[in-house]
Amino acid sequence: MVSVIALAAMTVVCTGYLVVGVLDIDPTRKTDHVVVHMESSGGLMDTSQVTSRGIQVGRVESIAVVPGGLDVTLALDAAHRIPEDSEVIVANLSAAGEQYLDLRPRGTGGPYLTDGDVIGTDHVRKSVTVSEALSLGDSLASQLDTSALTGLTETASAAIDGREGDVDRLVEAFRFLSATLRDKNAEIRRLYDNAQVAGRDAYGYGPVLTDAGPYVGATGRGVANLLEGFNEYSYVGADVWDDPLGKIAPKIDEYLTPLSPDLALIATLLKPYTEPIKPLRVDAGSIVDVLQTVFPPGGPAKLSIEIPN
Repeated sequence: MVSVIALAAMTVVCTGYLVVGVLDIDPTRKTDHVVVHMESSGGLMDTSQVTSRGIQVGRVESIAVVPGGLDVTLALDAAHRIPEDSEVIVANLSAAGEQYLDLRPRGTGGPYLTDGDVIGTDHVRKSVTVSEALSLGDSLASQLDTSALTGLTETASAAIDGREGDVDRLVEAFRFLSATLRDKNAEIRRLYDNAQVAGRDAYGYGPVLTDAGPYVGATGRGVANLLEGFNEYSYVGADVWDDPLGKIAPKIDEYLTPLSPDLALIATLLKPYTEPIKPLRVDAGSIVDVLQTVFPPGGPAKLSIEIPN
């Protein structure tokens, strides 16, 4: 009898777990039914999930055809508060095309959806289905010029054909550059910070430089006038040297040439008399030593006299 009672209790517990935990059938759960007006289903079925912020909040209960579109009835768990101003999006769970309906709130406040509410088509945004995406991809592929793609491929292949060593060196150079940037990250950051500090320090000098603009322009005009004056003086000096002083120099040469002695003749006459003293050399060092002995620094002069025996 005890075994039968335990087996019955275990059966009831497992059945309850399967109903509530696995089949998600909660008899105490309150459900709100909300109708969404849609122009097309976007691949939704009456078994599709309904989510909000990544959490499943219900399912699609039924899809009814009405004039101008569809009425999709949602069975939402009343425990989840979903703002009325929510965007309805039909999306895909995977590439296999498992559509679901996602309620994306535009705000965090109320009012919230309750039983019997209706969401208009202006809140619905239909995503592209997998079949539509494949169709668009096929249209895009059909517009590609295969000959141009072949030419690009051949050009790229010819660019690296036989240049494997260069490519390896290029990759190695980029690897070294990456290592340098990684190792010198702190220095680069300080350089960037210093540049920012310099920019902040320079901020505010714009009006000063603007005020200095007219003075710089006036200085430029003054320098231009100064250079122009030098240019005019150069022309005046050229005329003076070429005309008045240029005529005086030959006259002075005519007067001084007869009066100046013949230095070559004087040197020839003095050569026999200066020949004997040519080998003589003056020892300046010995003279300085004698003067230091006679006149020592910081003391009186000294004189040495030798008396013969």
